[in-house]
Amino acid sequence: MTLRNIIPAVLSILLISLIVILYLNRIEDRTIGDSLANFDAVFVLTYLGWIISEFRVSKEETGKGNKTSDYGTCELYAIGQAAVILSALWLTPVQGSLDTIHIIGFIIFLGGISLRLFAIKTLGKYYSHIVREIDNHEIIDSGPYSFIRHPAYAGMILANLGVVIFFFNLITLTLFCLVLLPAIVLRILIEEKTLYKIDKYSMYAKDRRRLLPGIW
Repeated sequence: MTLRNIIPAVLSILLISLIVILYLNRIEDRTIGDSLANFDAVFVLTYLGWIISEFRVSKEETGKGNKTSDYGTCELYAIGQAAVILSALWLTPVQGSLDTIHIIGFIIFLGGISLRLFAIKTLGKYYSHIVREIDNHEIIDSGPYSFIRHPAYAGMILANLGVVIFFFNLITLTLFCLVLLPAIVLRILIEEKTLYKIDKYSMYAKDRRRLLPGIW
């Protein structure tokens, strides 16, 4: 086990702890029976459930090899994700009462985590939070990988877009656009340098876009 391999697990635990602290601070000013406060609770609990479900992957990183080409994108990516949800919980939203926009945001959030978890399950043992080379790596082209090359990242983007919409404020939107999205794009570009070393990946990539079919 190396320090590099335990970073995803440490970051997950830290994020969970900060979310709980900020949420408890957030509800101090809410009144009992506030419908938006109740919906906030459902959203936060769902978010925590998502992070905990991915914690298994983080723990498995500790037993993997040291052959990585991550270049710090794991940390940058995690910072972007944390910045979005933590700023959303810390700052006052533009919309202070329950509205249709909250329902839309929650649906997009659920769609995003569903796509991401489906992609992780489909990739199985080849999925990693750290960009690394895995011996005898096979190309997976089933499930969401039939349509795009990086559905787990697409799911992450959708999930965080849902966060932005639900807890909308300009700072969270800015962090989403200027920190998380660039971190994901950079990570994809670095990850693909490793993926293109895999036999037949170039053939697989030829007919599939990275995130958005027909665009990129």
